[in-house]
Amino acid sequence: MTAITQAIAHTPIFVWPLIAVVLFLGARNLWSRERPLSQMFILPAVLLVFAIYNLAASRADLMLPIAAFAVSFAIGIGVGWNLVPKNVVTVPERGAVRVPGSAAPLLVVIAIVILRYAIGYTYGRWPELRGDTALSLEFSATGALLAGIVWGRILHFARIYRSAA
Repeated sequence: MTAITQAIAHTPIFVWPLIAVVLFLGARNLWSRERPLSQMFILPAVLLVFAIYNLAASRADLMLPIAAFAVSFAIGIGVGWNLVPKNVVTVPERGAVRVPGSAAPLLVVIAIVILRYAIGYTYGRWPELRGDTALSLEFSATGALLAGIVWGRILHFARIYRSAA
């Protein structure tokens, strides 16, 4: 337990409100809501930037991690596409989509928070691991999978919106 308390004690103070905001935004997905389609692309874009940054920040040989990133992202898109509920309603006059509540986005957000914390902790505690290809592979593939899930959902919402318009 000492390692866990040490990790929490040495976490920068700005991280806690950031985690709270991200979890709040994920929890909002538990209830039905109407969202402009254009705003729905913000979170996937941010997650993709983080995933690419994690890949680029590694000092390891990136040949295998880049391939794993691409495959994981494609798998994530497929998973996310299939997580879209069947009863999505489009609201073309407002450029919006009415999305029923779902726990899936919250679970993905929790997984992303855990992954980002693990990456920060690991590289903060053992900076020499930035050059470890296997660790880079794991972190980049996991980040790409989670980003892909969010992208798959948004792309499916966009398709539903376009087909109704």
